[in-house]
Amino acid sequence: MSRSEEQDEQEILMRMQQQMKVLDDAYEPVNIPSLASIEAQVKERKKMKRRANRIEMILFWIVGLFIIAFGVLLFHSAPALYLGIQAISLCAAIAVAVIWSGRRRKETRHE
Repeated sequence: MSRSEEQDEQEILMRMQQQMKVLDDAYEPVNIPSLASIEAQVKERKKMKRRANRIEMILFWIVGLFIIAFGVLLFHSAPALYLGIQAISLCAAIAVAVIWSGRRRKETRHE
């Protein structure tokens, strides 16, 4: 390398350092949260998620118990109606399964 190339590199390096200093001065420093505050946020979110899951589970059990109670009352008050509903829902489930499997076969054939 010649002497002028070294001087050019030094000059470019000086300009880059000056521009970097200008950029550093232009932007405010980023506030990095402490580990304790991040852990507190994670703990709070876990607590909220756990509470939401607990409420959802309680609602699931309440709805399930209402459905079971309705089924038992229906069976005791009108067994023919209860058995009819069971038969219709079984037929509907079989029909949906047949239609779904037929569509899957068509899709796999076309690929």
